[in-house]
Amino acid sequence: MAACRLRRFAPFRCRCRSRRWHGRGHIVLLGELHDNVVQHRLRLQWLRALSERTQVTIVLEHLDADAQPRLDQARLTQDARLPVSARARQLAEAAGFRFDGWDWALIGPVVELALERDLPIRAANLSSREAFSIARGQPHPLGSAVPSGWTPEVEERMAHAIRDGHCGLLPEAMIPAMVRAQRARDARLAEVVLQARAAGRQPVLLAGNGHSGPIWACRFISGTARARQKSLQSVCWKRPPRQTRADLMRSGSPKRRNDPTRAKR
Repeated sequence: MAACRLRRFAPFRCRCRSRRWHGRGHIVLLGELHDNVVQHRLRLQWLRALSERTQVTIVLEHLDADAQPRLDQARLTQDARLPVSARARQLAEAAGFRFDGWDWALIGPVVELALERDLPIRAANLSSREAFSIARGQPHPLGSAVPSGWTPEVEERMAHAIRDGHCGLLPEAMIPAMVRAQRARDARLAEVVLQARAAGRQPVLLAGNGHSGPIWACRFISGTARARQKSLQSVCWKRPPRQTRADLMRSGSPKRRNDPTRAKR
């Protein structure tokens, strides 16, 4: 969601790709506006409900995939006598969670839920180092990743979303590189989600709208998921007045924000 379009308020609605959202798909993607507290609380409720009836694996955009070994080792060696909140923070620190970039007060309860219910956590994001390398055109396994059904029109939609997300302040020459890095990031998220599904559990990806929506990681996941006759359900938050037919709608108090681009204008 473009920061310039949400300078002061971020009201939201929930837009679902399926005809009826019930969380019973083989793969579930739950989007977010990263700083909206109400959305995070509602999503945590959904996650709790899902974990009560199926074997869930929590897949997090908020942790880099290459931190998975450190995350697993920290979990294995934890002192179970510590409060769950302390153990959750230990895992985050071991996995390199960026406390200065993400709001731990919003993500911490998800990690605590995983510890309370012994749910696997999969770190899923592309690291910044890898993303920068791909953006510069350096060799990388995901550098040329393109999902099925990718067309010039779809690529332009992604480019437009990147321009819009940076309020039109990016030099146009940077856009192709950022599209390439964004595609690679979505490919990595999809890769981890599908690995979790292959292990026989229901992966639930928690990520921003940009990764959970139909242009992004969904495209990498859905082609493979359809080929294997797996169902995919995605929930994304959208702001009014973009009225779209949806299976589940939620609205709540807007989030007051300062304009993060004011100093650059």
